[in-house]
Amino acid sequence: MFRFNFRRKSILKSRGVLLVSICALVMLSCGSGEIQNFEGIAIHADPRVDRINLRIYLVDRNGTPLIWNQSILSPSVGVSTISEADFTTNAKVYSMRNGEKHKKVYDDRLIDLRWSQELNRLDRLMTAEIPRVFIEEDPERDTPLGIITIEVQTEKQGPFTDTLEKAEIYKF
Repeated sequence: MFRFNFRRKSILKSRGVLLVSICALVMLSCGSGEIQNFEGIAIHADPRVDRINLRIYLVDRNGTPLIWNQSILSPSVGVSTISEADFTTNAKVYSMRNGEKHKKVYDDRLIDLRWSQELNRLDRLMTAEIPRVFIEEDPERDTPLGIITIEVQTEKQGPFTDTLEKAEIYKF
């Protein structure tokens, strides 16, 4: 009789531990898919011969870049991993004439979106590109510069938009 009760209590105890573990996992996974303090983006463009490389910094409400692995809700670790495929992006590129926005020359998603990190920095950063062959030629433009507007969103956060003016969109 004693053996039976001991075994029964042991089974009930292990079931309780299992139930608590499942509840904890469910609670942690409810926050997955979200990046803590993610409230905007800041973009920078680096022109190349065949493309425009874009750096997309994830920022908080004050415009301060978020730091990698700052919290459990980091995009790179654990149950809250956020894949690049979970981001929806859109890029609009406009040519310029007389110093103002003129004609939309590109309106599509970003190409090759991926997580990245700069040397000696911990900023949360994504990189992407816009191939120059996809940018429509505007014969009425008077400068190789243009305006780039990027929109980024996840299923649970966004959309976040930033605009970069006077970016080199055409080759000199």
